[in-house]
Order: sequence, then structure tokens, then C-alpha cells
Amino acid sequence: MHQSTRILKNNWIKKYNVKEVFLNTSLQSQTINYLKNQSYIDYKGINKILRINYNKYYPTAYVVETKNKIVGFVGTLFSKRKINNKNYLYCNIHTWVVDQSHRVASHLLFIPLLKKKCIITVLSPQNRLIKTFKKMGFKTIQMNYKIIFSNIFFSFFYKNSFQIEKKFSKIKLKLTNHDLKICKDHYNTSFIKFIILNKRNKSDFTLVIAKIVRKKKYFNVLNILYASNIHFLQKNWNSINIEIFKVYKVFFCGQYFIKKKECIFSKKSNLSINFKRTICVKNLPKNFMFNTIYSEAI
Repeated sequence: MHQSTRILKNNWIKKYNVKEVFLNTSLQSQTINYLKNQSYIDYKGINKILRINYNKYYPTAYVVETKNKIVGFVGTLFSKRKINNKNYLYCNIHTWVVDQSHRVASHLLFIPLLKKKCIITVLSPQNRLIKTFKKMGFKTIQMNYKIIFSNIFFSFFYKNSFQIEKKFSKIKLKLTNHDLKICKDHYNTSFIKFIILNKRNKSDFTLVIAKIVRKKKYFNVLNILYASNIHFLQKNWNSINIEIFKVYKVFFCGQYFIKKKECIFSKKSNLSINFKRTICVKNLPKNFMFNTIYSEAI
């Protein structure tokens, strides 16, 4: 870039100011009003995400202002996570919108975030923005989404060997400190939390964090976001999925995963459909067991 052009751009950028947005502040109210006026985004969907806050000590968003007017927004979901016995700061980006006349300042929204050197994931990037994320040092990987039909027609032959427990007072007695924290962090009522136990051996169980995505009348999907014991689900899925249907009345279950070994569903099932999506990640630890907790639960 020519020096005179660089000076001009720097002077232009000085007109902008990036601010952190926290819950229950006047800036949050201004941010909500800004988002309401964006005709090309799904405000209702974003507003539901804004109600989720995994860690109150970190901002729910960054906004860029000029002349005390918001002209850009990045939605953030921060959390503290233990991965491979190490503590990490984790951030999921769910929305990035900047007024067309101010897109020269788009990258400024990411400067304070990148300085934190945390794990960053973007699970639903627009295709036209993927190159921009790559320029900021993000890597792209393929995320799988599998939906499977519950084989409820075989429930007549099903031996009721498993039990679903939904009461938190009983759930917490069986959890490690790590899983208890995950359970508490997902306090928002949009998340479903339960444990599945083997009735014959109640030390054999898994915690599940899930969310029901409501589509058409008979096409509600229970998305499994996290399982503390993936092997337990993989080994017993053909029986467990019937128990899930009985309790939650859903015909379909879904899961997002990266590697095949992370998929909880039976490999032999033909009643399934698979999708792929490119996601952007930065500073992702090696041997990370992928899941979609602490995200917007897409």
C-alpha cells in the first residue's frame, strides 16, 4: 500500500471507536436498537442468542461507533473451558454485521478479541466472509451434521434397560466438578439437561446437554450438543434413542461433529441424513473432542 494511501486509511480508521457490550447496560440497549433496524438479519433469532450468557465477566458483543453512533456489531459467546486438562478462554462468534458505508472498519471489531489469544470458533460463517477470516489467521475445517430417525417401531421389542433422569437435584449428585460446571453454565431454559443411566449398573451413565429445534409439526429434532460419555451412547444408542422418544416425543436426533469417532449414532443405521458445513476456527487445541456447547447451539 502506498504511504499516502496508508496515512489516509489510518486517519479514516481513527474516526472509529470499538466498545465492549455487557448485559443490562445502556450500550446493550443501544445495540439492540441497532440490530432491530438491520433489515437483512434475523433479529428474533439473534435476540434469543443475546439472552444466553455463559460468563458474565466477558462481553456479549463488540460494537464499532463513529460520532457516537453504532455502525457495526460482532456477537460473542465467551466461556471458560477445561480441554485436555488445561484451562482455556473460549469464544464463539455468532453474528458479524457492519453498515455498508463503514465496512472499511469491519476488522476493527476483531482487534480486542484477537488480543485475548483465546480459542475462537465461527460455526456459521457466510461464504463471502471465509476469505476474510482466513486473512485474520483462522483455519477452515469441515463440520458434519447428522440427523437420525428414531427406530420407535421396534419399541415393542425393547427391553427397558435405561432410565432418563431430568431432576437437577439428582443429576448433580452423579457429576464430576467439570460436568457440573458445564451443566450450570447452560442454565438457560432453551437447553435440555439430563442423564441416561443403565438400570443394571447406575455407575454407567452419561450427562447430555441438548436442544430441541422445532421445525414442522412432526419434524422436531433433538440436537445433542454434549455427552460426557460418548462411548456409552455409541454402544447403547439403538436402545437409548427409544427412551429419548418416550420422554421428549421427538422422532429425530441430530449431532454436529468433526471426526467420525465423535459421532454418537450407530454406523449401521440407514435412516439418517448427513450435511457438511465449512467452519472457521482459531487457536483450536490439538486432540480437541469437538462439540457445540458454549455456542449459539445452531
